[in-house]
Amino acid sequence: MKQYFVIGSYTEPILFGTGEVFQGKGKGISFCTFEDGKIEIKKEIAVKNPSFLCVDEINKKIYAVNEMKEYLGKTGGGMTQLTYDEEGNMSIEGSWNTYGEDPCHIAIGPNGQFAAIANYSSGSVTVYPIDEKGNVKNDCQLFKHEGSSIHQSRQERPHAHSCIFAPDQESLYVSDLGIDKLVAYRYEGSVAYTEDSASVRVPAGSGPRYGEFGKDGKHFYLINEISSQVMHFTYVDGKMEFQNAVNTLPSDFTGNNTCSDLHITPDGKFLYASNRGHDSLACYQIEEDGSLTFVERQFCGGKTPRNFAIDLTGAYILVGNQDSDTITVFEIKENGHMNQVNQINTGAPVCIRFFRM
Repeated sequence: MKQYFVIGSYTEPILFGTGEVFQGKGKGISFCTFEDGKIEIKKEIAVKNPSFLCVDEINKKIYAVNEMKEYLGKTGGGMTQLTYDEEGNMSIEGSWNTYGEDPCHIAIGPNGQFAAIANYSSGSVTVYPIDEKGNVKNDCQLFKHEGSSIHQSRQERPHAHSCIFAPDQESLYVSDLGIDKLVAYRYEGSVAYTEDSASVRVPAGSGPRYGEFGKDGKHFYLINEISSQVMHFTYVDGKMEFQNAVNTLPSDFTGNNTCSDLHITPDGKFLYASNRGHDSLACYQIEEDGSLTFVERQFCGGKTPRNFAIDLTGAYILVGNQDSDTITVFEIKENGHMNQVNQINTGAPVCIRFFRM
């Protein structure tokens, strides 16, 4: 079965929240095919720091953040809209400023009427309306988070990191690493507004980065960058309730680590989480009550697994190793264990998104 995915990369120097200046080696956005564990890069297009992507399969659009501190001559990063065809040809249709520095995540609302963007360095969220043909409209909303937490260098101010839509309500949760909070929003059509009564606080120093709802929509899993934990919440009638947390690292590990990504297999049976520093993927079995049982840790095949993706069949994991300029392919066995089957070289891969053609 031939599948399709796109890769986003760092193309420009960027100052990370950790204080590191990373020299991007990527070419922009790559359009790829995937079959029998093998990757083929079909086409590439130059886009500045497209560090996260999402795809509108109906209108054949790609939306990319431009993770920068200045874009189009203004303070703030950018968002770029592209179109694509079945041959992998891509063309840029427009770009906009997000009015927040270092946008690092973008998601399209379930109703298809807007894009929500998390601006890391500014700790803000930008919402751009989208028309029925998938075209971004010019007027945007900007929401600025407030606060701080206990980690002096990482949590001195808000750092919005991802936008996560609830499965059953018109709700959006934005994980903010800087204030240890899932900031809740409601939306109607293309208009969003804050709903702080539904926001969720996590223990100080956790650093929430990204999360996903389980297959049944009744459980939510949050990966914390600073504490290297995955938290399990139950989700009932629009309310989150914390259950427990599991550590992503082995007990004897003494080095530096920051967690990065988390994904659940399409059948809802397994959850994987990535460690940067330990450079591994941790696998957990999702039990009937939503709790997590540790299965294994597997070396990621490179350095700094910032992002990874599970293919649409649930048979493979593709890991983007940012600092070693590789994508490693793992086969997922029936018991959740991973077996490396392939690897390719590509500059600074930091986002992998599968989509249906």
